Amino acid sequence: MTTISKHIQFKEYLERKHKRLIEEAYNVRYTDSSLSDVLTYEALKLDQKLKFLQF
Repeated sequence: MTTISKHIQFKEYLERKHKRLIEEAYNVRYTDSSLSDVLTYEALKLDQKLKFLQF
């Protein structure tokens, strides 16, 4: 496995995790707003990492 393919796999993993966090934050938005805020914050941190990986 080359370094480029590892990089692509890691990026795809982060994208899936980001999408899952956003969906979960949206789903609990009305039932537990504090959990929604935490999940949104984690998704934003992942978004920053994704933007850093796109060179």
